[in-house]
Amino acid sequence: MIMKQKFVMLAALSTLMLSTSALATYRVDVQCLDRVMLTDVHAGYIKSASGGPDAGNAVVISWEKNYEQGSTSFHVFKNLNDYPGRGMFEMALLALDRGLPVSAWGNDSQCSGGIHQLKITRSVNP
Repeated sequence: MIMKQKFVMLAALSTLMLSTSALATYRVDVQCLDRVMLTDVHAGYIKSASGGPDAGNAVVISWEKNYEQGSTSFHVFKNLNDYPGRGMFEMALLALDRGLPVSAWGNDSQCSGGIHQLKITRSVNP
């Protein structure tokens, strides 16, 4: 009986240590876009979105800066069917409409897992 308790405790401790180390490497505060101009906001069933089409709720933004172009997705938990995603979508539309620079943060510098945060900056040109 004591041996079984030791095994259960060891298994629980190992699981806790592994899950804690995984959480330590997961970051959401890495800036991956810095003052880019949005050229397109695409919403719907987008197969190329980082989290998949998310039942037609995916959002992908296209951008340019210094003649470099790219696109990135909203994180799968920030899409149109998620409360934070609707606000980020409205922010993206506002930035696109008014030509305001946008910065974004995700898990890595390439936004490969999608963006978690979006920031609109006042335009430098009056």
